[in-house]
Amino acid sequence: SIDILREVQANRANPGHRPYVITFVGVNGVGKSTSLAKVAYWLMQHDMKVVIAACDTFRSGAVEQLRTHCQRLGVSLYERGYEKDPAKVAFEGVKQAERERADVVLVDTAGRMQDNDPLMRALAHLIS
Repeated sequence: SIDILREVQANRANPGHRPYVITFVGVNGVGKSTSLAKVAYWLMQHDMKVVIAACDTFRSGAVEQLRTHCQRLGVSLYERGYEKDPAKVAFEGVKQAERERADVVLVDTAGRMQDNDPLMRALAHLIS
């Protein structure tokens, strides 16, 4: 965790820096969204401005869960609802973070199993 903070601080020190992007990936039900909110809180405690991108456009309730976390934390949320291209949402979320001069973008993704070929392809597209 301290290594991430150092990387974010080093990135922020560069003139004209882009936001540092952290993508949360894992199988269904392991607590990615909750962990993301905890990381957002931790970063905020270290004077980092955070934007969250809601890229789980698949699971019902995912966007609402993040909206609740963001409201409680006072963090900006970029979301476009459901059945959207997660890579496009992530890209646009980073653009919003740039406009807001955020230090970090936390990207929430849909849970996926490694044998779910369409979701794994979508993940590859999202992080490229």
